[in-house]
Amino acid sequence: MFSRPGTYPAVGLFSTAHIISIFVCLILIGLAVFFTRKMTKETYIKFLRILAIVVTCLELFKVIWTLSIGDTNVNAWVSLYFCSVFIYSLWFTYSKKQFVREIGLSFIAFAGIVAGVVFIISPSTSFNTYPIFHFQCLYSMLYHSLMVYSGIMLIKTKAVKYDLKLFYKYLIFCAIFMTLAIIVNVCTTNGNMMFFDNPGGLPIPILVTIYNFSHVLYTIVMVLAHLLLGLVVLGAYKLIELIVNKCKQSKAKSETSQS
Repeated sequence: MFSRPGTYPAVGLFSTAHIISIFVCLILIGLAVFFTRKMTKETYIKFLRILAIVVTCLELFKVIWTLSIGDTNVNAWVSLYFCSVFIYSLWFTYSKKQFVREIGLSFIAFAGIVAGVVFIISPSTSFNTYPIFHFQCLYSMLYHSLMVYSGIMLIKTKAVKYDLKLFYKYLIFCAIFMTLAIIVNVCTTNGNMMFFDNPGGLPIPILVTIYNFSHVLYTIVMVLAHLLLGLVVLGAYKLIELIVNKCKQSKAKSETSQS
């Protein structure tokens, strides 16, 4: 469970163990949503505050363990990847000011579900290095499952209103941590926070093509992609909301005409 990299064969992407882990995560997320379907907004915020403490402790343990085995590579222990900032977004919920609290919630609203699902499907960092029952693999799948669950429950509890104001707060949140990520990348020899410096192990050929053409253009594309994700999610949410409302109106009209 705490073996060094290379001691045992890595899980590998889309291996049998990986496919099984995907289904396990989806089932657990579904059960969690079902059993907490009556959660209120107030309870949800309390849950996020508790979760902030839990995932921070787990992340600190991961950092300490990584450094203890002599892995001082900044990419292995600095928590400034896009999904990593979910931890920081949780701490924003402790603020008594609604504006500050919603800056943190905006990340969960626009990136929680999408980023969490993407990693569960393609956990390129941990699954290409460790065996399935290693702490790193178990923690990464749990962490990203919690991201997805938090995003779903944010919608169910209506903790925030999906609109352009929330999107602007998402831009503020991203700008803060993207700036920090770029600073780390510039100030270290091999820093690749948020994969802004190079594609790394990302299984997206077009990014490799852009990177080979221009490193600066690649960084710009990656920054814009993360920022525009919020706009895409907002558009999808509004479209689904429109369809649901239309269906409800049609059902109401049908029931009225029958009566």
